[in-house]
Amino acid sequence: MIADFWENNNLIDYVLKMTVVAVVLCCLLGVMSERAEAAMTDLRIETVRAEVTGDVHIPDGVCRRMEKSVETIAGQLLEGQPASAVFARKGHYEAIIQQVFDKVLVGYSVSRVEISPEKDVKVLVVLSAWQDRIDNLSVETRIMGMPPVVEELLRQDIAGIEQMFDEMLINLPVAAADWTNGVVKHRLNEFMAQRAPEFRADFDVIVEQNTKVVVDIYPLLPVVRTIDLSMRSDTLPNAALLTQRQDMQDGVNMFVGVPVAFVKRHQATIEQMLAKRVDDNATAKAWSVHTKVKISPGEHTDIMSRSNSDEYFLRFEGRADVGHSRDTAKDYGVMLRGLLGKQFRNRDGIFTLLDFYPQHARWNWDVGYYWDILPNVRGNVRYDLKEKYWKAGMKYDFARKWSFLYEYRHEGNVNELALRYKLHDFLSLECVVDNHDRWLRFIGYF
Repeated sequence: MIADFWENNNLIDYVLKMTVVAVVLCCLLGVMSERAEAAMTDLRIETVRAEVTGDVHIPDGVCRRMEKSVETIAGQLLEGQPASAVFARKGHYEAIIQQVFDKVLVGYSVSRVEISPEKDVKVLVVLSAWQDRIDNLSVETRIMGMPPVVEELLRQDIAGIEQMFDEMLINLPVAAADWTNGVVKHRLNEFMAQRAPEFRADFDVIVEQNTKVVVDIYPLLPVVRTIDLSMRSDTLPNAALLTQRQDMQDGVNMFVGVPVAFVKRHQATIEQMLAKRVDDNATAKAWSVHTKVKISPGEHTDIMSRSNSDEYFLRFEGRADVGHSRDTAKDYGVMLRGLLGKQFRNRDGIFTLLDFYPQHARWNWDVGYYWDILPNVRGNVRYDLKEKYWKAGMKYDFARKWSFLYEYRHEGNVNELALRYKLHDFLSLECVVDNHDRWLRFIGYF
């Protein structure tokens, strides 16, 4: 009997304990539920994000603009509102957004709007496009006020502009063409900034059976206003280049009115183009002339053209000596020199030299051989056909405008040293010393 009573008491204790645990759990769950409801009540919408989709492809730029519009409308309605309240009246807010956006939207109809009530609300808008759409598109690009050479370079820069308009306008409802102009203009400005920042572009969409886009492109300031052309040669008479000057001047004048930045960006191409203008001449080809052009872009642009032959050199010089001593002055004065040479390889060649002294009506005629001993060091030997004696010489260009010269003449065993400074392309000055005298020599190049 005692054992049975004890066992029943243990069972009662167990039941009592389990009852207490159940009561405590119910209380805890009630408290958590109340706190959850309070938290839901306190949760407010902070941001609104929109997503626009439809039954047809919507161009990316147009879609982004629509999403910003939806975010503005929905933000005014929902931001700061309790999420629980929005969830409770979800259909009401969806209807308001649909009605407002449908009224401002042209070319599309709003099929439905869906709101997801969270801290960061997402508003999904589904559109259907009106029936009349842009199926075919042609793009005409007009470049205003630019010569054909510049126009060709610019068209290479903006290659792909037609595809850009296709991406923006194809499948767009015809009725939406006007209000999307701002989006297309923004995209066009980005395209020009990347491809041709020296120009601006305006466009007009002509909506008809086959939609047409006309793009007008204009230059931006600053532009090239004046051009100073210089043509030089170190191996041919500068006077010979006068025959090519007018044609070259016509070529460089084409770049007046072109944006300075465009000339700078295409500088290497323009330099090659102008050089080819000289080298393609029949006379230049006969003399194996190769031209290098250097452009200094600016509103006042300087262009230097240097045309030299790889196989021949032909130069005319005028020399005037001043400062001789009284004993030797009668033997010097003015001399005219003509020089013709033919190069065999990169390092050597033959030449003939004709000197004429007008004050004495005297002349000398030399033939010789030259070779490049070292970089910037050229030696030569020559024979005077009139006076019948040998001469030898060397020239060392040790700086851009400075040269050292040495000449030995067998007749009289004369050693002549000279230090030459090139004042510019048409005139040099020498300080000369020989066995008997020292003087200054001016050398003009024709």
